[in-house]
Amino acid sequence: MNEFKELEEKEIFKNPHITVYSKTLKLPNDKVVNWTFTGKQDAVGVVAVLEDNRVLLVKQYRPAIKRETLEIPAGLLEKNESPSEAANRELEEETGYRAVRLEKICEYYMSPGVSEGKFYLFYADELVRTEQNLDEDEFLEVEKIALEKIKISSLSDAKSILAVEYAKKKRKLG
Repeated sequence: MNEFKELEEKEIFKNPHITVYSKTLKLPNDKVVNWTFTGKQDAVGVVAVLEDNRVLLVKQYRPAIKRETLEIPAGLLEKNESPSEAANRELEEETGYRAVRLEKICEYYMSPGVSEGKFYLFYADELVRTEQNLDEDEFLEVEKIALEKIKISSLSDAKSILAVEYAKKKRKLG
């Protein structure tokens, strides 16, 4: 295996959601380069399916891409929180439902070229109605859409596409 040697690391920027840092690395060919990364910030997403095969999706404006998206409920893990705890917390905060049954679909690195953060994807059913509790910077609408009617083209992010396709196969609808 080729060896990369870390020579130096500097924090460039930090806020409650992201840390950006620069690493000076010595490459296997002895060339020295600077690469920029984001810090480790793990996140979760939940595809939640009601008894009647409708899925809870959230419609929200995403300033980075300047458009509204339709996504599964998702968010960042809080300190000392397990991925499954975060998944159920985010589901309830964003949709007003909690899952009696939560199943881990997979975990993956969100963007291993620039971040060490992992994404944990869950499937939820046996849902119990509670109360929506959005963060002060969240503005979204909950949509309940029949699973078999959700087209990949209506989703704009990988987590939602992967989760909805998993739910279709699990519910034998796709």
